[in-house]
Amino acid sequence: MLRVTIDGDVFSFPEGTLLLHALLRAGRQIPHLCHDDRLKPYGGCRLCLVEVDGEPRPVASCATMLVEDMKIRTDTPALSALQRTHLSLLAADTPAAARQPDFPLHRLLTRHGIVAHGNDSAAHALRPVFQDDSSPYLGIAMERCIHCHRCVRICDEVQGQFVWQIWQRGAHAFLAPSDGRSLMGSGCTACGACADTCPTGAIFDKRGVSPERWTRSTCGYCGVGCQMEVGSRGDRVGTIRPAPSAVNRGHLCIKGCYAFEFNHAPDRITTPLLRENGGAWRAVGWDAALEYTARRLGEIARHHGPDSIGVLGSARATNEENYLAQKFARVVLGTNNVDCCARVCHAPSAKALKTMLGTGAATNTFDDIEIAQTLLLCGANPTENHPVVGSRIKQAVRRGARLIVVDPRR
Repeated sequence: MLRVTIDGDVFSFPEGTLLLHALLRAGRQIPHLCHDDRLKPYGGCRLCLVEVDGEPRPVASCATMLVEDMKIRTDTPALSALQRTHLSLLAADTPAAARQPDFPLHRLLTRHGIVAHGNDSAAHALRPVFQDDSSPYLGIAMERCIHCHRCVRICDEVQGQFVWQIWQRGAHAFLAPSDGRSLMGSGCTACGACADTCPTGAIFDKRGVSPERWTRSTCGYCGVGCQMEVGSRGDRVGTIRPAPSAVNRGHLCIKGCYAFEFNHAPDRITTPLLRENGGAWRAVGWDAALEYTARRLGEIARHHGPDSIGVLGSARATNEENYLAQKFARVVLGTNNVDCCARVCHAPSAKALKTMLGTGAATNTFDDIEIAQTLLLCGANPTENHPVVGSRIKQAVRRGARLIVVDPRR
């Protein structure tokens, strides 16, 4: 453990702790806009500056590691003046009409009583502003951009898609997709990471609504188990954002982030429908539906035997629900005809794993991707079927891991 002094108080933190993380854990309100825990240290916005004994000038806490016996000051007149100056410069390039209380920049401006001036600065007049409405999910309002480059970095360092780029240099620099024309033409997978990390609303979720509450949940689209927070207003899901976890590390794919509107689709069936003797479907209550189903299953079992009935479980149900399904089949119906989709899609890997290891289950964690020197993909396409894991594999290859693909497709 490292012993450090923060504003006169002594704290202990594990080795390898980022100075910003230590300050936040110590309860210090350190403003920062360019930092994201999912990204490499950057130190661009200079809002998280602190004074450290032995350093000739303030240091960026988001890009400084803690060392033994470090003495830090976070609240001095000089630091307050620096923070206010930096925020004022950012406000000079922020449209007054773009104030969004849900975004970090605008919360900081409000906290410090700084008013956005609108895009009337000379530097902003020289800078092109990218405009695009091609994406059905991501909205673009680049007049709000403060050049923290979090969108560029998260697309490169997490998703590995390299969609966002910095065009030109100096006062003329601006953010735009790699083809310079549109998101949809630049290979965007609509994972939503750039909108999730943007501190100003320059990139935002088109379909998102301001939620009244957040609920932690697990994505049910594939077997990765990504953690997410579901934002709802009233009785409707309005937005989804990634949650930090060991599985997805604060990242989602397009399905986890945006594929929730079926919840409230007008043609979604929300009540049981019953059709008898080839007639039309009619709505019935749950009691009537269960009574009819139980009666028909009993009749079929009596006339044709229990093995004339099969029960299919679901890979998207919980283990407990599938346990009940097989118990219902074997104990209530008296049949061993129980199956699920995993027997089809997982059969080759389950057979191979059971032969080699004794059980058809994975033996590695996703974290092993980062330390593996060679990755072998056999008959799998994680970038399409399990995109969050696919992104981690792509990043491992970028760092030097060897990738071998065995697949019937070219």
